[in-house]
Amino acid sequence: MKIMEIGLGCDMRYGPGASVKLWKELFPHAELWEAEYNAGCVEKHRNTTLKGINVLVGDQENLEVLDIWVETSGGDFDVIIDDGGHTQCMIWNSFTKLWPTVKKGGLYFIEDLHVAKHPKFIRSNSDCDGTTMNVPNNLKDIVDNLLYNYRDANSEVESVFCQREACLLKKRK
Repeated sequence: MKIMEIGLGCDMRYGPGASVKLWKELFPHAELWEAEYNAGCVEKHRNTTLKGINVLVGDQENLEVLDIWVETSGGDFDVIIDDGGHTQCMIWNSFTKLWPTVKKGGLYFIEDLHVAKHPKFIRSNSDCDGTTMNVPNNLKDIVDNLLYNYRDANSEVESVFCQREACLLKKRK
């Protein structure tokens, strides 16, 4: 099993690596990848919390960084968990670049969707207009396609499950 998580949790009050510990315990033989923006935090924890973990550093909002992550990791993930930056452009740029690297039958989790309309998380960059980007609305379009275009053989999405603050997409086999 190959798992990638975006967001080590360097800015969380409980400290970085809480989920890393869980992944190590639940999936002791998995190939684990952690992606984190804060290089200083990664270096501080590389020989402790991150020992034995493959680490990618950079800004998930930057499409070139995402390309480097894919090249470095080789893609082909069973699971990707986006618990990183909360701006709509960060989340959507990551999804559009990383979803193609999920294996058939694989899972892509997107967390923290509740901030989609919060002004603090509406930011634009050269690749994305944050004033019009709304990830939950984009996910609704995917659901609409599943419901109304169910014969769409080109859709890679088999299912979408959403709960408070998060959604899970499963790739068709």
